[in-house]
Amino acid sequence: MEYQSSDNSPMPASHAGFVMPAAIFALVLMSAIAIVTLITSSDEFSSSTALRESSEAFYAAEAGLNQVWADWPDSLVSSLSPGDSIDMGWRTIDHGASYRAMIYRYDNDDGNPELYGLVVEGRGRGPRGAQRLLSLSLTRGLGGVGYKLGNCCDAAVTMRGSAMLKDKITVDGHDGHPDGWEDAGVCAGYLYDKPGLIMDDTTRLTIESEATLDGDPPLMQQDLTDRDFEEFGDLTWEKIRALADHVIDATDGQLKPDESDIYPRHMWVDGEKLCDTSHPWNWGSNDPTDPCFDYFPIILIKGEVETHNIYGQAIIIVDWNEATGIGGEFELETGSEFNGIILGKGCVEIQKGAVFHGAVYTDGEYRNQPLCNKDDDYAMNKDGTLVRFSQCAVDRAIVNAGLDEFAVVTEGATGTRLIGSRAFSESLR
Repeated sequence: MEYQSSDNSPMPASHAGFVMPAAIFALVLMSAIAIVTLITSSDEFSSSTALRESSEAFYAAEAGLNQVWADWPDSLVSSLSPGDSIDMGWRTIDHGASYRAMIYRYDNDDGNPELYGLVVEGRGRGPRGAQRLLSLSLTRGLGGVGYKLGNCCDAAVTMRGSAMLKDKITVDGHDGHPDGWEDAGVCAGYLYDKPGLIMDDTTRLTIESEATLDGDPPLMQQDLTDRDFEEFGDLTWEKIRALADHVIDATDGQLKPDESDIYPRHMWVDGEKLCDTSHPWNWGSNDPTDPCFDYFPIILIKGEVETHNIYGQAIIIVDWNEATGIGGEFELETGSEFNGIILGKGCVEIQKGAVFHGAVYTDGEYRNQPLCNKDDDYAMNKDGTLVRFSQCAVDRAIVNAGLDEFAVVTEGATGTRLIGSRAFSESLR
């Protein structure tokens, strides 16, 4: 049998047999392309939906965390034994998202502080069940607790060498909170008075004019050795220097901050305001509502760094140059507001209306040689200057700088307080 082409010429049978498979293959290929297109479109839709539900879950967890901490069930928590937990149940918030809060006690009741974890799971309202977990670490105790790094910090100021206080300035060991912290529930309910000034030789203290030295007691003499400034709990001097987040090298005209350079820096990521921890002049924020409030960088100071009108919080390490035998110098001046810990080998000046909450722990005569070019290893002057011990500032500096694993616990604080926070675990159910 012969087939006819369109011009009535015969078509070979082999050509006619190829048309049907080719047509089927084309249909299969087009179907595959259509299926891939549909799958891709579906994946993009699923990805967009998952991102939205993840954001909902995060904000639900954040809302739950803030709500439970604001209405902290202290009497209920105090009844927990080590290993026990409290399930606060699920709660639905606006737009259908929900959260569930759990409180865990995870210390071993060995006389150290009671430690608690508040973990909040947030879920989006969508069918994929997006989940985010946020947590707070808290501590509580009737006898009270506070952190120390070695012998730092047992006073508003602990030092070796000579000290001068003059003009209308105040050094006070009575525990006090930075402005706004207690109102925000950060330091609520715990105060621990300490000496105002601890020195190895109190005869080397000069108090002039209307300067005030206060505390419990105001002044105390205590033996201090090189080892006290070489070991900070389980940290050696070299190890704590190596942990510095930023190095401010003011020797030989190197980089150092100008006046008013030090203040919180921020960045925006997916519409969320975050703390920019990469900036060397960002030393955290004293404001509990600021994203940098939990940021306490470790700053290593080389040479002489004079700061004016700064605003922040940190652990300042005043460095010592073994080759020259000269210590660094950190000057906090002209209306600065600063919280945290200042420690190391060298000189410290807090003056000209600066306000500092936390503790100073420095050595001006390491290895029996003066480390500073000036007469006084520790100097305070000018009206309005304040150095006040703050156990809360010390604790938050140690915990948020990640040094709590090297610290020891002492008695002296009361109530439940926040010692750290973090976000973790994101998933789709």
